[in-house]
Amino acid sequence: MAIVGWLMFGDGVLDEITANVLLTTEYPQALSICVIVLIAIIPITKVPLNCRPLVATVEVLCGLEPRHNTMSDRREGLTETLRRSLQATIRIFVVVVIVVMAIVFPSFDKIMALMGSALCFTICIILPLAFYLKIFGKEIGMGERILDWFLLVTSSVMAITGTAWAFLPEGMIFAN
Repeated sequence: MAIVGWLMFGDGVLDEITANVLLTTEYPQALSICVIVLIAIIPITKVPLNCRPLVATVEVLCGLEPRHNTMSDRREGLTETLRRSLQATIRIFVVVVIVVMAIVFPSFDKIMALMGSALCFTICIILPLAFYLKIFGKEIGMGERILDWFLLVTSSVMAITGTAWAFLPEGMIFAN
């Protein structure tokens, strides 16, 4: 998509190609209206799909997932009405949290930078290395232990640097 945007608008391409389409007067007015309508539909269709894994996780953690409710649980636990009310509240809460994050981080690139630096480094590299060292630290050789510690420290520094970089103002990053 980036290549198509560059081919259409050259160096004047904006962060989102739809902004270029809306600002270009050579395109018919109907195209601009169509683009606006389609852009407005995207969040309505994407938010529920994107929230589903988060909602399911929170429901499982709260014991509200239907698969965990056996007949004995229903007699002793929550009524169906209360369970559904709590599920609706959780779903609304998850969407509100996502909206607040979108307001706090209006630039998608900052969210991706934060996710890539902090979350991915932590989940994919730092935690597995730390767990491996904790579980097998006495069984592995000195060379492997040194390599693991080097990777752990390097990954931690990169995660911290990337996270800090994600929060820097653009004026500091692209200073001339």
